[in-house]
Amino acid sequence: MGRPRKGNKAPRERTLSRNNEQGGNWNVVNMTNETFNKYYKAQGIIPESEWDDFINAFRQPLPTTFRLTSSRPTAHALNQHIKDVYVPFLTGLEYEGTKLSPPKPLQWYPDQLAWQLPVPKSALRKNENMRKFQHFLVYETDAGNLSRQEAVSMIPPLLLDVQPGHTALDMCAAPGSKSVQILEALHGHIEGAQEGDAKVPQGLLIANDSDAKRCHLLVHQSLHRVPGTGMMVTNHDASQLPSLRLAKDSKTWEGKLKFTQDEENRLSKRDKAKVAEEYDSLLFDRILTDVPCSGDGTIRKNLGIWGDWTPGNGIGLHSLQLRILLRAIQLLKPGGRLVYSTCSMSPMENEAVVSAALHQCPEMSILAVPDELPGLIRRPGMTSWQVLDNNLNPAPHPDAPEATAEDAPEPPSAEEVIAVEQDNDKGREGQHKGKHPRKGSNRPNDDAKGGRGGARKSWSKTLWPVGDEKELGLEHCLRLYPHLQDTGAFFVCVLVKKADEEVSASTTTTATENAGAATEEEQVAPPAAAAEKRERASSPSRPEGEPEAKKVKQQDGEVAVAPASEMQVDAASASASVSAASTPKPEAKKEHTLGAGRPFNEEPYIYLPGLEDEQVQLIKDFFDISDDFPFNELLVRNATGVPLRSIYLTSHLTRGLLLSNAYTRMRLISCGVKLFTRQESSKEQASIYRCKWRLNSEGLEVVKPFLGEKRIVTVNEATLRQCMEEVSVKFEDLKEEGLEARLRAMEPGSAVLRVENAKGKDLQIREDMHLAFWISKSSCNLMVEKVDKSALSLRLYDEDVTPHSKAKQAEAAAAKATKAATSSAADAASGSATPAASATETEAEAAKVEATELAEKEETGVAEASKPE
Repeated sequence: MGRPRKGNKAPRERTLSRNNEQGGNWNVVNMTNETFNKYYKAQGIIPESEWDDFINAFRQPLPTTFRLTSSRPTAHALNQHIKDVYVPFLTGLEYEGTKLSPPKPLQWYPDQLAWQLPVPKSALRKNENMRKFQHFLVYETDAGNLSRQEAVSMIPPLLLDVQPGHTALDMCAAPGSKSVQILEALHGHIEGAQEGDAKVPQGLLIANDSDAKRCHLLVHQSLHRVPGTGMMVTNHDASQLPSLRLAKDSKTWEGKLKFTQDEENRLSKRDKAKVAEEYDSLLFDRILTDVPCSGDGTIRKNLGIWGDWTPGNGIGLHSLQLRILLRAIQLLKPGGRLVYSTCSMSPMENEAVVSAALHQCPEMSILAVPDELPGLIRRPGMTSWQVLDNNLNPAPHPDAPEATAEDAPEPPSAEEVIAVEQDNDKGREGQHKGKHPRKGSNRPNDDAKGGRGGARKSWSKTLWPVGDEKELGLEHCLRLYPHLQDTGAFFVCVLVKKADEEVSASTTTTATENAGAATEEEQVAPPAAAAEKRERASSPSRPEGEPEAKKVKQQDGEVAVAPASEMQVDAASASASVSAASTPKPEAKKEHTLGAGRPFNEEPYIYLPGLEDEQVQLIKDFFDISDDFPFNELLVRNATGVPLRSIYLTSHLTRGLLLSNAYTRMRLISCGVKLFTRQESSKEQASIYRCKWRLNSEGLEVVKPFLGEKRIVTVNEATLRQCMEEVSVKFEDLKEEGLEARLRAMEPGSAVLRVENAKGKDLQIREDMHLAFWISKSSCNLMVEKVDKSALSLRLYDEDVTPHSKAKQAEAAAAKATKAATSSAADAASGSATPAASATETEAEAAKVEATELAEKEETGVAEASKPE
């Protein structure tokens, strides 16, 4: 929690601690910062007449906002449910004498599938009706049917204009709400395609993040909502993303099951011209660069920014943001679209970065989007700004003769910049990237002449406007402020790359010349010199005055950040416009490894030989899968290449990438969709099941178009509820006529439960439902995660009828009984025991046992079927 800064005279306000959502502790936060006020008034980001509304909006808590997962078949039905049930239910409520507003749709969001609830969080917890709605939000979020996401955070993916079949890259993806939006667009309806068409292309999304832990969070908490065979998660510094190669002829990878590190090494030693004859560099149709930033646009929820904000917070990240944007431009196809965004208002992080990139990459231009997202209130980008130091004095321009910069803040170290990038990413759409940089990171860049310990320091020229910002069209950027539509603050710029081949060729020639004639020299140069030349030749347009490579200081010495040589894109294929006029420092060079030498211990991805694999053939026969299914695109994740536990499905393009690049070079964390998981069973039950593989819920929608009727069980809604209420149901207890005979006639194992024309209690729309199912020798049960079950139960029956809910209720009763027993024991010790005490203790113990047994049953399922992953 931030502390008041000296000189702040505003009254102290009581605000809930961010670490205590229950409201138990109160911390005092001074919601004002005179430096913040003076800086943004000096920049003139808004008219003076709006200032009071602007600053007061920052002092209000953000409304709850969420959006429906548009690619889910339940999206429109769930949206209608909110309109028909919850809006009337929450209309006219009061809390502490204040009238509460019901949810309202965001008018600018497509199909109005996003909502805003402008009520205090305390009202959500304490008002009974609001609490019920919050319960609904929690369960539907866990089930993947909606995403809790700040309204302005939804805008960049919408302006990216992703279409089905595109190749897309999210450079700073975690925790993944924007990546989910991109996936939804990739899975959107193609004109002329039939409903359920199994051959509709899904395109490709590479979601990247610099932190491995957040990559796994991205996979498990976000991307499971929209499983896609063309989805990959990688772990790289966004400014140093590698260029992936793709074989020009798909016959190159026919019959191959993996691409080894030995192959990668051999390929890297081959003549580049020969390699270019066989491989293309993968370029992207759409790239999102939602970069790490100082995050002052998130001050409504990240209250510590009030006390810690300085102008230098944004200046310290400027060069990192520019490097990420330049790298994105390198990876963008001619004719492609790129969106650059931050949750900061500082022009140092926004217009200055965009302007610098446009000057270095003439093939790029800003796209005006006044007609996109109608109803969204926006303000134009700035075409002039001031570069001010932390004392709000004009910063010394590097070319000014008086720019001794003796008082200029020192530049951030590489360790600090990386820490800021990682810390700021942690909350992206939940807390976004709005964590303020650590102390000491609010400093401009080193001058190459001096470094951190040198006699001279300077500020990067790219911070200053050049004078042609209007000609560049910077006013076409979008600035979003909290007082306009009750949101956070955000900056968005849509960029496009020229598709004219002549312009691209000319740009490429210039880039090649600027990079220096390193290619021929590298072939004869010693290894260290060659590595150093590659580093200089491929570094994205480094701002003048910026050091060639920052280093992370460690106790054992210095480890250089990974060079751009590992990330180099062929100039001809990438049409990159980069200049790297820099002089290498006379220091010892070290051999670098991709990912800055960070360990990478993920399991390899190896394809299965299609129907030649006996387990794949078994799965095909057992589930009656169509011959049209892409069996050659099934893979496993282990070094043996044998289906031991899980089987995944990827797209054809993903297969091409995996068989053209070593997975370690890609730093691949995840790819494809998990379709089948091996179902372990007790020894005495093992002989019952010929096929021990079960369908995963997340892959059911992907494989469903290829399934025959052999393993599909159609039931009525009453049977569904019966299966929802029990961990498992014995055949003889099934109430639906004829169902017992049908199940006994089926071979035990995994199946699909189909409920036709299912309808929720308050929904007017009916839909077919398909759920993972398990049939044993004498019973059956749903193979659905407990959170998904609970969310489905609430939507269908307006109550949670699942065993998990019963177990929680029993546990609560047990806790209550235990408390009563403890109180009685205390009374007994003081001589006031009652005869009921012993009975109460016995009841509590019994309730505990019951709750434990129910929980264990749900975790393990019946004896023949363990719980789904």
